[in-house]
Amino acid sequence: MTPYHSNGFIGKEINAWINETRKNHHDLFEIAEKINRECYSAIDDVTIDTNNFKKTLVACLFARCMELFQGVYILVSHGMSPSSNIILRALIEAVFVLCAVIKNDEALEAYVLAGEHERLKITRKLLADKNTPLSAEELDTLKKVECELALQNKQLSAKKHSTEEYAKKADLHSWYLTAYAKTSWAVHTTIRDMDQYLVFDKKEKLKSIMFIPTNEQSEMVLATSCDILLISFKEFLNLFGKDTSIYNNYAEQIEKIMRA
Repeated sequence: MTPYHSNGFIGKEINAWINETRKNHHDLFEIAEKINRECYSAIDDVTIDTNNFKKTLVACLFARCMELFQGVYILVSHGMSPSSNIILRALIEAVFVLCAVIKNDEALEAYVLAGEHERLKITRKLLADKNTPLSAEELDTLKKVECELALQNKQLSAKKHSTEEYAKKADLHSWYLTAYAKTSWAVHTTIRDMDQYLVFDKKEKLKSIMFIPTNEQSEMVLATSCDILLISFKEFLNLFGKDTSIYNNYAEQIEKIMRA
């Protein structure tokens, strides 16, 4: 029995794995940390004008991209392959939106209005709950909110955008067809993804169910997260009138590491 069977990824035993993983992929982890620091420096350096809605929204989206990037970094270092792929997919999707919002006003409008559509959807789900703990007074208030949101959504003309549409407007459709598509198995818990938890004996009989840290795909996942974060970083810098030459420098470094 491995030590991970006691506490899994949250036990003290995982620290040895983290140290070994960082040692084996030192250059990649180091470049990821450098990119992360550059992003922090950039977001601290820009002045956010709250009267400029697009820039304010993009700054928030960039902060989300940074947080998701750090999530990938942590999960990869812990050997959590399926989870790191899930967060990578979320990161890629966030970058689609950020770049689309910068480049296309229709995408910006669709993204903002999508929030209102979601509010209406959630309100209707709450009202449909037969076992709701809400009081009659609270339900009446919720019904008024539903009417207001329904009227507002009816008056809105912007078309709802799919993830693919955001990717196209972001000029990142190739990412949608490749890196984004490849993470689907982890997000949707497909049957093919369940094989990794099965342990067989020499006679091919099921021995146990087990999940332990793995380096499978870890290098590619972290490198991909660096690449996509850099794309959002470049667009962020460009929107705020900053020098974007740093993008090419780090992109080349990551390519060299992956070719080595």
